[in-house]
Amino acid sequence: SSSSSSQSQQQQHASVNYIKPLQCGGSDESFVLRHRKNDNDGTKSDLNVNCQTLFTWETPASPHLASRWENMPVSDSEVLSSLRKSLQRIEVDTGDTDGDSIRNVTIIESAGGVLSPSSSSPLNNTTDIAGSSSSSSFWGWSTQADLYSSLNIPVVFVGDGKLGGISVTLASLEALWSRGYQVDAIVFIEGADDGDNGESIQFGKGNTEALREYMTMQNNGQQHRLVDNDSIICLPSLPPMPIPLDEWYEDNREEFRRLDCLLSKRWMARHDDNI
Repeated sequence: SSSSSSQSQQQQHASVNYIKPLQCGGSDESFVLRHRKNDNDGTKSDLNVNCQTLFTWETPASPHLASRWENMPVSDSEVLSSLRKSLQRIEVDTGDTDGDSIRNVTIIESAGGVLSPSSSSPLNNTTDIAGSSSSSSFWGWSTQADLYSSLNIPVVFVGDGKLGGISVTLASLEALWSRGYQVDAIVFIEGADDGDNGESIQFGKGNTEALREYMTMQNNGQQHRLVDNDSIICLPSLPPMPIPLDEWYEDNREEFRRLDCLLSKRWMARHDDNI
């Protein structure tokens, strides 16, 4: 999802910045750079694509486990401090301190789902669970949604395109809304499940339509809970590994471009309202 977001943003922005605060195993930063859009003649685009990974662990596991197993704790305050410094550097480097001098966009990709654990640390020890708050051996952690809630950043949420995905998606949205997040778009990727007769059943489009219906019924005056139907989309299923994603990106370029236009208008309008 990180690369598809960055590719869509390349359509009309002078600069794209990708930040992965917590990385466990592999490198999403390398993935984004590898799939950045090329020019038609095969040369790299002159678009400025900057990627940063703030904290890394070698173990491909949840951050709260990887940080413990490798004895490399990272507290919530360390993550937020590093992330804020990165965002400030981007403003200075691009000259975009007032939002008018250059069109640039920054994408922050969380580690896992909305309520997936962040990295753990004894410095996160802020709750008294069975007296553990006084013990240095207790490593606390926050959810992804709690970790970034103070940043007041809009969300592009990747929903669940499989059977049962409506409930999973709505539960995640409720978790975001209850923490004050503004969800600007919901993107499903078609997921296939095998039916009783062995045929592949695709639920992504059905989940997309269900979310659109749900949003249409949200006439309770809670504007922060509304997502425009045009901003709830479904992309085709990903090709099986190890087939490269280049053709998939190219086939869906128009959908990425349309979503980017919608998001750009929304973000610019919100920026103008805050001036």
